[in-house]
Amino acid sequence: MAAIYLVRHGQAGFGKLNYDQLSDLGKQQGELVGQALHARRTEARQVVCGAMRRHRETMQAAQQHWHSWGPVTEMAGFNEFDSDEVIARAHPQFSNKLALGAWLMTQDNRARAFQTLFSGAVNRWISGEYDGDYQESWPAFTARIESALAQVIHQSSGGDIVIFTSGGPVTAIARQCLGLSNAHAFELNWTLLNGGITQLLYNRSGKVSLAAVNEHQHLAAAGKQFLTYR
Repeated sequence: MAAIYLVRHGQAGFGKLNYDQLSDLGKQQGELVGQALHARRTEARQVVCGAMRRHRETMQAAQQHWHSWGPVTEMAGFNEFDSDEVIARAHPQFSNKLALGAWLMTQDNRARAFQTLFSGAVNRWISGEYDGDYQESWPAFTARIESALAQVIHQSSGGDIVIFTSGGPVTAIARQCLGLSNAHAFELNWTLLNGGITQLLYNRSGKVSLAAVNEHQHLAAAGKQFLTYR
């Protein structure tokens, strides 16, 4: 069997209008990912990158220290779900990101306030009771991710693959592999670190197994400041 490494992007622009870009810390996390891939002598036959800026910037940072890869393919199928829409459907008063930002500025702990708000919005999204409210429902999102993964495996030459993506796709794939409920899948999601690496094992027949989740020793060894979730 060969391996697929799912890399969650580095820290993005939390609290900024353009979330889809790495912070300086996020770029450093991307470099640490590259050092980890180099240290484990990962020779990827293929690299897949989601179509979001934070995916591409994480990959580019990793490539500064890791040079053993084959062709790079961009696949929007591994993009994150639209968190702005998920929040707006649950909290219409925050349809405008400026309104959300203004509200967060009034909170004593912005990260905790956002997590409480966001987790409630996600619970609404995955409940199955409001699927018609969303441009991409939770079932549609998971189907997109599973289809993208199946396509990568089908087109592979059988070697190791590295995929730069987001926490949502990692969650959807773990859910598929382990048969988790939606709620338990997102209990896992909240633990995923920026720059964490999740490993799958696969064969050409399409069988996929989860081998490791959220590996982050490469982050922890560099310092606690590199252990971030948003």
